[in-house]
Amino acid sequence: MSLEVAILEDELAQSQLIESWLLPENYICHTYATGQSLLDALNSNTYNLLLIDWELPDINGPEVMQTVRNKMKIDTPIIFITSRDSEEDIVNALNSGADDYLVKPVRQFEFLARVRANTKRTRNSTSESTQLTHSPYVFKPDNQQVFINTDVVELSSKEFELAFYIFKNQGKLLDRKDILSTVWQQEADLNTRTVDTHMSIIRKKLNIGPENGWRLKSIYGHGYRLEKLD
Repeated sequence: MSLEVAILEDELAQSQLIESWLLPENYICHTYATGQSLLDALNSNTYNLLLIDWELPDINGPEVMQTVRNKMKIDTPIIFITSRDSEEDIVNALNSGADDYLVKPVRQFEFLARVRANTKRTRNSTSESTQLTHSPYVFKPDNQQVFINTDVVELSSKEFELAFYIFKNQGKLLDRKDILSTVWQQEADLNTRTVDTHMSIIRKKLNIGPENGWRLKSIYGHGYRLEKLD
C-alpha cells in the first residue's frame, strides 16, 4: 500500500531532497511551499503523514499545526522539520501538535526511520482496538479518543499511543529504550528526550495526579512507572 505524504517546505532543494528519499520507499509525495496552500489542500484531501517546516513565507509551522489540530481536528501524524534545536523550540513544536521532530540538516536514514515509525499505525490497520478502562480514564483506540469520566481530552496521535501504552502497562517500570522501541519504533540511541517531553505533555493533559487516583513516577536513570493510588 502506498502512503501519501504532504511536504510543507518553501525551499525547493530541500523538498526535492525529501522527495528523492521517499519515492523509492513507495510514498506518494505532495509538496506545498506555503502554510495556507497546505491548509487549503487539507480541506479536500487526506494524507497519511504531514512533514512541516518551521520557517515559511506566510504563516509559521507552529501556527499551521495549531490550525490542523485545533480547528480542523485532523490527527494525521506530523513530523516537524526545523533548523532550531533548542529544547524550548522542540517543546513548542510538540505542544503545537507535532508527533516527532527532526533538526536540519536532516539525515537520510534517521529521516526514513522516523517516517516509517510515524506511519506504522496506518500500515497496521489491524492494530489492537480493545477499549481500555482505568477509572476515571477510558481509552478508545479505534478513534484514538481518551475520556476523563465523560469529558474527551484532545491528544495528538503519538500522545494517545504513549498514554495508551503506559496505562496498558500500569504498575510496570517502563524503560525509556523500551518506550522508544514500542511507541516510536526507534532505536534507543536516537533521542530519549522525545519520551520525556511527551510524558510531561500527557501528564498535564490527562491531569495525572492524586486528584484522579494516579501517579506517573519518573525513576531516575531508568524510565517511568504509572501507579494506582489507594
